[in-house]
Amino acid sequence: MTNSMKLKPNYNFREAELGPKFARDKLKEFRELIDASLSFVVLSMPGVGVSYFLRYLAMQTFAAFVHVDLYLLPTLSRHEFYKLLLTELNGTPDKKTEEELLEEIKKNLKSLTEKRTKIVIIFSRFDTLKDQFNWNFLSNIQSLATSFPEKVVLIFTSTKPLFEIVDAEAMSGGNLHFYSENLYFKPYSGDDLKKLCTIEPIRPGLPKPVLEELLKLSGGHNQLLHILLNSQKPKNLVLDKFVKLQMKELVDYLDYSQRKTIQNIALGKAVIEVDDYLLGVGMVENSKIKNQKSKFTLFTPLLSEYIKTNAPVKLPAKESKLFKLLRKNIGKTVSKDEIFTEVWPARNAPRSEAGGGEIDENATDWALDALIYRLRKHPFMQKGGFIIESQKKVGYTLIQT
Repeated sequence: MTNSMKLKPNYNFREAELGPKFARDKLKEFRELIDASLSFVVLSMPGVGVSYFLRYLAMQTFAAFVHVDLYLLPTLSRHEFYKLLLTELNGTPDKKTEEELLEEIKKNLKSLTEKRTKIVIIFSRFDTLKDQFNWNFLSNIQSLATSFPEKVVLIFTSTKPLFEIVDAEAMSGGNLHFYSENLYFKPYSGDDLKKLCTIEPIRPGLPKPVLEELLKLSGGHNQLLHILLNSQKPKNLVLDKFVKLQMKELVDYLDYSQRKTIQNIALGKAVIEVDDYLLGVGMVENSKIKNQKSKFTLFTPLLSEYIKTNAPVKLPAKESKLFKLLRKNIGKTVSKDEIFTEVWPARNAPRSEAGGGEIDENATDWALDALIYRLRKHPFMQKGGFIIESQKKVGYTLIQT
């Protein structure tokens, strides 16, 4: 038995051109689990570029690889899935039932195990089939490995642990144990992402310093890099609609607790602990900057900027009073006296109307200037496109761009 024979000569993925130095740390992690005959689920952020690495992995020679890309399915169904898998195992799926397909898959796999010492079946984009998952289907897939112990390893990909996206009943019994081995896939290093650019077309003539800056801004996220490379707003990338859509996807797929965590990090609030998933997939990193409230940072500053301008924010009490007054008179000048009356009502009130207490000694021109400054800088104002114009010695005017 040997692994030197080619399983399928028409595996000619361009990722083979990436060379032996590509993603060596990731390849080492994958190989350790494969050598241990452990099937596992690869967890990553959406769009980070796992599929490129999996095609690169499928071109390695230390095992026989079967690459099953669910992107090729004409419809997301179990039947089409079995047909695709059998095709990759050199079978003929035409007009066969699910039971017949599964039987032939196991037959062909058994024949392969008699010729090869290790077979690795890669299910790329496996979680796209999640609506079809039930206990029987997951058990059948599991049996492809358990029927041939030490011989067959299954690799799945998902943006979330399978137990979070699959019905509890489907993950009961042996399925829960089998599908619980996870391997986190962090964003690529700058050098690895640069290598990926050699097999994907990018805009010709791009100055090297610009490419380096975009590589840094992408945080190792392949899809984000290509969005940045094609942006029509290179001087203000956070306003690019495709950048916004990518950031929205990265926020929306998280659960409430995870969204709250990255929001707090983006807003510079103290964050003591981050869950394993956010750290594992590399969305959150340990900060290299000392003497700041949070020990963590987000993988790209673009995500921080997106959160700052799009996360729901609440104005503090005085800022809220001032904004409501200016908003009611948008486009008109509101005098300082009107503002003092609204924000610091005790300033001009008789002592009896002020509740018998002291007059508000904090209502000064300096206090008003500080309040205007805070409101101008608040993310709420930036998100809404609001600008406060000073009318010298008279008051202030609110406009909206």
